[in-house]
Amino acid sequence: MGWSRLARGAASKRLLKDTDTLSAGDDMAAKMTTRQWQKARKLWEADSREGFAWLVRELSLPVSRVAVSRRAKADEWQKRAQPTDPASNTEEEVTHGVTVTPQVTQEVTPVTNDRGRPSEYQPEYAEQAYRLMLLGMTRSQVAEFFEVSEATIYNWCNEYPEFLESIRRGAALADAEVAEALYKRAVGVVLPETHVSNYQGEVTLTGLHRHYPPDTQAARLWLKNRQPELWKDKVEIEEKPTITPIDHEAMRKNIEAALEHAAEVERNMIGRARRLGLQHDDGTYPGETYESDYTELSGDDAGMEQ
Repeated sequence: MGWSRLARGAASKRLLKDTDTLSAGDDMAAKMTTRQWQKARKLWEADSREGFAWLVRELSLPVSRVAVSRRAKADEWQKRAQPTDPASNTEEEVTHGVTVTPQVTQEVTPVTNDRGRPSEYQPEYAEQAYRLMLLGMTRSQVAEFFEVSEATIYNWCNEYPEFLESIRRGAALADAEVAEALYKRAVGVVLPETHVSNYQGEVTLTGLHRHYPPDTQAARLWLKNRQPELWKDKVEIEEKPTITPIDHEAMRKNIEAALEHAAEVERNMIGRARRLGLQHDDGTYPGETYESDYTELSGDDAGMEQ
């Protein structure tokens, strides 16, 4: 009876431990995104190794082996590669810290970014990037499409020449098509069209050519970009300052003539005041003070000239 009770107790403990492990696996499984699960499944189905411990280790999955096992069983993961003898499986290659078999390397190219997290680059991304650039997207918008950072896009351009070529080719072709459309809009273009008419239930398609006249705004935009020095909105005229040397001798003569004219006016005023008998209370005639001041000023100027 004692041994039977001990056996039942040990079995209960193991059952509780397995239940806790499964519960923990369910909690951890929620930490992985749909894309991470798809990548893990693709790698596991392409590899000939059994089990899930190696998958968790090589992809650094944030879930346990038990969680991956339950997910694989629920989604019915199936091996595509034939199992091989572990002893004969000696050909392995290491790609950026991830050990995979040659068959896996052909389907998945696991690379790591600066943070150590596996990059999600796939060979088909090159064609997708080409089409996105044809739509006029920027590299930042391409990064948003692939759900990565813009720095990752630049890393892919450095590591994968075909991806860089697709980016450049798509951008150049998109710019060329826009430039061609702008040119046709600027000079005018004749384009074929199909006219659809419905008369008494009978649909008739008639081919015709429609002429689109030149667009002045498009022409200005084209010329401003092609010849900005001639067609920019604001034309700046540069005026160079002119420096004329000062003739000091002529300036001195003009000043002397002005002073002489002022003195002549004062003398005429004094003569007129005397003839009219106009005097100040102190016995002086109007203008005498100004004449004396002028005489003193002239004397000072003469002294300065000496």
